[in-house]
Amino acid sequence: MKIILKCTTDSNEDFREEMEVDGERSLYAGPLWECPEDAIIGRALISCSDVINYMKMAHEAGINGEEFVVEEVKEDD
Repeated sequence: MKIILKCTTDSNEDFREEMEVDGERSLYAGPLWECPEDAIIGRALISCSDVINYMKMAHEAGINGEEFVVEEVKEDD
């Protein structure tokens, strides 16, 4: 399992993170001031069910003997 964490700070100094798991966009975290109505668990906010799914993916990767790799990439917007 390979996770790439992309960290970005935009011109307003707002910090954002995007996570890719095995090459697929998986999770985004950033300020919700543009769409505060999306600040709902399960929509723009991560839910406990999401965390459980990520834990299950990591557990299955471990059972399959996959290496756990995390790469952090800092990007400027």
